[in-house]
Amino acid sequence: MQIQRLGLVDTYGMKDSIRISAAAGDLNKISFTVNAVFYYMFQDQGADLWNGGVIVPQKVTEKALKSPLGLKFQKQVMNEYVAWLTDNYPILEVGRIIPKSIRIEWDYNLFGDESGSWNGQFFSSSKVWASPKAFL
Repeated sequence: MQIQRLGLVDTYGMKDSIRISAAAGDLNKISFTVNAVFYYMFQDQGADLWNGGVIVPQKVTEKALKSPLGLKFQKQVMNEYVAWLTDNYPILEVGRIIPKSIRIEWDYNLFGDESGSWNGQFFSSSKVWASPKAFL
């Protein structure tokens, strides 16, 4: 939806390529992977081009995570994460893990670059703190 709102739908290739996965590895951190055609990352984060041009960052991922559907997605992931903690670490007082203390971050798993230079895993230094209101 964010891609459409921003008018980034020339052929719908980028929009149709997006798949999101989530994982929790560290306590109080959930990582999202944005699987997408390689140029999504440049639209999301911006880029300085070889010819002197600039792609202004559209912050698609951040806007999507802050949207009503994005907050619903985060809530679902958060509930599954807390359930997993409860099942695997019963000694923890899971009730003390409050949503505002859980950091959300994302990386990109890109594909489709014919040169191969932009295919693979790329970490985004951008981080979004989950909105506590989303999990109440």
